[in-house]
Amino acid sequence: MCILIELYQLEVELPILQLSKAVRSVFSVGIHVQDAYALSLCFSGFYLPEGCRMFLYSPYSNDLGGAYTFSNVRRDRHFASRMFSGDFLLIILECTDNSIKNAVLDLTQLGIAYRPVYPDDCRGYGDSGDCEVNVNCEEGISWTQQKDGIVRIGIKIGSSAYWCSGSLLNNTSVDYTPLLLTADHCAWGNGGYASNEDLKDWVFYFSYESAACMNGSEEPEIKSMFGAHLLAHGGNTGDTGSDFYLLELDNAVPGNYNPYFNGWDRSNTSSSSGVSIHHPQGDIKKISTYDSPTLTSEWPGNGLPSHWKLQWSPTANGHGVTEGGSSGAPLFNAEGLIIGTLTGGEASCTNLEGPDYYGKFSYHWASNGSDESSQLAPWLDPLGTEPLIIMGTRYGNIAVASFTVDTTALPIGTAISFYDLSAGSPDSWEWSFEEGDPPASSSQNPPKIYYNKYGSWDVSLIVSNEVNSDTLLKKDYIRVEPLVSPNPTQGLFDVYLGEISLNDVEISVFNSKGQYIGFKQSPKGLSAIEIDLRSNKAGLYFLLLRSGDYSSVTRLSVIPD
Repeated sequence: MCILIELYQLEVELPILQLSKAVRSVFSVGIHVQDAYALSLCFSGFYLPEGCRMFLYSPYSNDLGGAYTFSNVRRDRHFASRMFSGDFLLIILECTDNSIKNAVLDLTQLGIAYRPVYPDDCRGYGDSGDCEVNVNCEEGISWTQQKDGIVRIGIKIGSSAYWCSGSLLNNTSVDYTPLLLTADHCAWGNGGYASNEDLKDWVFYFSYESAACMNGSEEPEIKSMFGAHLLAHGGNTGDTGSDFYLLELDNAVPGNYNPYFNGWDRSNTSSSSGVSIHHPQGDIKKISTYDSPTLTSEWPGNGLPSHWKLQWSPTANGHGVTEGGSSGAPLFNAEGLIIGTLTGGEASCTNLEGPDYYGKFSYHWASNGSDESSQLAPWLDPLGTEPLIIMGTRYGNIAVASFTVDTTALPIGTAISFYDLSAGSPDSWEWSFEEGDPPASSSQNPPKIYYNKYGSWDVSLIVSNEVNSDTLLKKDYIRVEPLVSPNPTQGLFDVYLGEISLNDVEISVFNSKGQYIGFKQSPKGLSAIEIDLRSNKAGLYFLLLRSGDYSSVTRLSVIPD
């Protein structure tokens, strides 16, 4: 495998990329992997401050991804892109002068497709078959709630990446735990299951749909979340069971995503009609309709009554079927409740009469194994009431705490703003800011909060309305970094540590090639450390600061006298 990294001054012609008038700096890096079908990127350190935008561009397919902005920054700073067709990918970063110094793009892994692992490896917006029906056509009129629970999933397993579909689920506590159901085989690749680290980089897309029956002229607005952890799965990709995979997303779904937590029916009763809502080939949300009874079946070869078998029906705007990327999508009965999860089948736009197979929700419940890691029951019935049916729900009047901030990383002594995104129209707010000034607030959107100590600090929010209260705690959410000044410098500068240094501090200096330049250590209690690089060449340097469990990297520009 040959990977070539090329640096550019943005000489490539990008007529579809409109740069901001406020931009002062544009940087680009090209990645070429010979003979690759498609490429994706995984960053273990990803931070774009306000004022920065990143784009990913494939000249092979004229495919532009982005703009990726501060809204795409996660607390753990992981970021995984979708697949882009072709063997060349251009990374473009544009920032205002005062924001570029805080941007972090730590690229640690390439996803490389040398051959299709699933049919949708290199697909996305607009790539599904021409028989498919958009969910907002008349076929979807009765399914406007259920569709808001359907999620496109960007899967990452090792160096492989592809699409699947899934659904949010309600549970007997009706507590809006972000439970998501997809297929077990979606999590299998490279000879094994997705690791915990892989799951951190899974991307979940909400409301990825056309607003009308026709496709839009542009890709829908991206509303996404990153990261999940496994609760239970069963079926050995369908070979020995019903092929389900239950996740809990790492964060609550924001209220402005308007999520719907779909209801379910585990009664093992055949359905005479219904739909499946899914993302074939990773495309916008589609709907497929059946109007003949589902039949109990095996998944071909497993010898178990674990699946529903069905055929799709023609409708007013097409003949919706399933494709690669539809895997894991829910099957709804006529009452709008989930009764199955797509494993696969023979249906396609060139085989409209082919059967499809959905792992039974009733089999998912407790038939794949005896422990909680192979059942839905413990997770969807935490109250132990053993219902056969649960209806779906929205946040509605229930208060659900959520918030965002204009940055999660800032230098010592600066201030940031917090913004309430809570659902349920709360009428009271209780904020708590670890090491913040002020340390608490009862305003919906607090005044600016100053941080005068480096470290990673918790933030919590309690919201209440007349129905209930809810608490959201984000551990180590705000990262306060030492302040380097002046920067740029002619060589002599200070590293300000705030009100008090928490531990002994070690600072290592590296040049732009990663070569070690020097080391400085300071005992606990100092508020600033002076460093002198006047004998070194002008250029870009990096300061690695370590103090206890805390570490940070700061860029420093040394300019000529």
